[in-house]
Amino acid sequence: MLIYVQVLNYNYLSSVFNVLIGAVNFMDELMKNYVDGEFSEEGKRVTIRSPVDGNPITDVILASKRSTIEAIDSAYNAFKGSWSETTIRERQALLSKLAIKIQEKSNEYALMESVNTGKTLRQSMLMDIPLGISHIEYFAGTDEFRFSREIIHPEYPDTKGIVQNAPMGVVGAIAPWNVPFLMAVWKIAPAILTGNTIVLKPSHHTPLTALELAKDISETGFPPGVINIVAGTGNEVGNTICSDDRVSMVSFTGSTATGKKVMAMASESLKKVTLELGGKSPNIVLPDADLDHAAKGILFGIFLNSGQLCESGSRLIVHSSVRETLIKKMTEHLKRMKAGNPMDMETEISAITTEDQLHKIGDLVNEGEGQGARILYQRDLEGSVPENGLYFPPTIIDGITDEMVVGKEEIFGPVLAVSEFNNQDEAVSMANSSKYGLASGLWTRDIKNAITIGSKIEAGTVWINEYHMLSAAAPRGGFKKSGTGRELGLEGILEYTQTRHLFINQKESDLDRVAYGLIISDDQD
Repeated sequence: MLIYVQVLNYNYLSSVFNVLIGAVNFMDELMKNYVDGEFSEEGKRVTIRSPVDGNPITDVILASKRSTIEAIDSAYNAFKGSWSETTIRERQALLSKLAIKIQEKSNEYALMESVNTGKTLRQSMLMDIPLGISHIEYFAGTDEFRFSREIIHPEYPDTKGIVQNAPMGVVGAIAPWNVPFLMAVWKIAPAILTGNTIVLKPSHHTPLTALELAKDISETGFPPGVINIVAGTGNEVGNTICSDDRVSMVSFTGSTATGKKVMAMASESLKKVTLELGGKSPNIVLPDADLDHAAKGILFGIFLNSGQLCESGSRLIVHSSVRETLIKKMTEHLKRMKAGNPMDMETEISAITTEDQLHKIGDLVNEGEGQGARILYQRDLEGSVPENGLYFPPTIIDGITDEMVVGKEEIFGPVLAVSEFNNQDEAVSMANSSKYGLASGLWTRDIKNAITIGSKIEAGTVWINEYHMLSAAAPRGGFKKSGTGRELGLEGILEYTQTRHLFINQKESDLDRVAYGLIISDDQD
C-alpha cells in the first residue's frame, strides 16, 4: 500500500482542507450521470448527506432504468464501432492521461471520498486516493497482458495455433459503498485495457468520487460510450445491467447475499460473472510472533475504515500462551486512537457509512452478547465525535463459539472476535471453519513455517506479518462463499477477456489425408 510521505505535514493540510471542507459542505453543483459522453439529468434528484455529521453535501441524480438502458446502448454501439479496433497501447495512453488528471485533483478526490463515506481524511489522503492513482498507472504501464500468443500443437507438427484474449464486449460493473474510488478504478481500468466498454454503477449511497471521475474521463479523450457511469439503486440500475442481453459480463463487489442474486439474474442470459463478496477473515498469531508488530497489524486489519472492508481481519485466532500479552498491547493502542471529526487529519477512527449498517453492527453485537460473548474492550466515543454522525465504537469481543453469529457472520464493522488455539493444526482448522475465504493474516518469525501454514489456508490472500496491503500486480478474490474470479494482477485482467483459438495449417499434410479419409474415400481406383 502506498503511503505518500510528502503529505504528512498535517498542520499545512488542515489549513488547506478547512477551506475545502467549507466549499464542499455548501456544494450547489448537481452531480449527474455520464452516458454516451454527456452528463445526464434523467432520473431522480436526491440529497446526499454525510455520515460524518448528517449534514447535506450535494444533490445527485440517481439514474432510472431508462437512462441505464441508454448507457448500455451507448456502450454496445461504442464497442461495435471503432473502440474494439484500438490497440493496447492506445488504451494505455488514455489511462495514463486519466491518472495524471486525477493526480492533479487528488486533494479534492480525497475530501469528497471522506465526506461521502465517513472514512477519515487521513485514510483518503494517505491511502485510498494515491493507491487508486497508482493502480491506474499499473494498468496503463503493464506489459504482462498480451492480446495473443502462439502455441504448438504437439499432435500436429505441421500446424500452429494462436490464442487470442479477446474482449468480452460490454461489461456491467456494480460497485459497493465502502471504497467507491478504488472500486471504480478496479472495475474501469482492466475492462478498458482489454478492449471492453463499460457501464459502471457506483453505490447510490457513495457516488460522488465516481461521478467526479466521469468529468475527468470526459476531458481525457475517451470516445463517447466507452465508459458510462450511472449511479442508482439495485432495483433500477443493477437489475437492468444484469438482465440486459447486450451486457456480456458482470463484475460485482458486495455482499454474498446480493452476489447470489446477481449470479442468478446474469445466468438467464449466460453472462460471465465475477464476484468479490463477503469475508470473515482470520488473523492467526503464533507464539513466536513479534507481538508489538502483530498488535498494530491486527488493529489495522480490523479497524481501518471502521471495519467496513470485505477483507477486514475480523477474527483473531491467537495462541493461548501469548493471548493475554497481545490483548493488553492491543487495548493500549486502542485507548490512544484519536477520535474526532473524520475530516480532521489527526482523527484515526472512521464513521459508519450508512445508518442501516450502523444498526446492523449494533444488532449483531447485542445478539452475540445474548449468546454468551463478552466485550473485552469497547472504546468510549461519547462527546468526541460529531453529533448526528454515524459512529460505532471500536470493540473487541471474546468467548466466541462456533454457533455464535458474531463468530461466523460478517459484521462489516469495527468489531474483532477473539478465539485461541494450542497447536498449529487447530489454528488452521479454526481459520478454515468459516464459509468465507477472502483473506487471512499470519504472524510469526518463522517464514518457512508461515509459507507452509499459509498454503493450507482457504483464502484468496494470505498476508504474512502484514495486513491490508494491496498490490495492483497481485490477484485479489475469494474462496468458498467469498466469491469467484479475481481482480487486479494479470489474473484480474484476464477475467475481462474470452479466449479465441486460431488453428493454422498452411498446406495439406499426411495427417489431413488420414483424418479426412475417415469419412471421405479416395476417388482413385
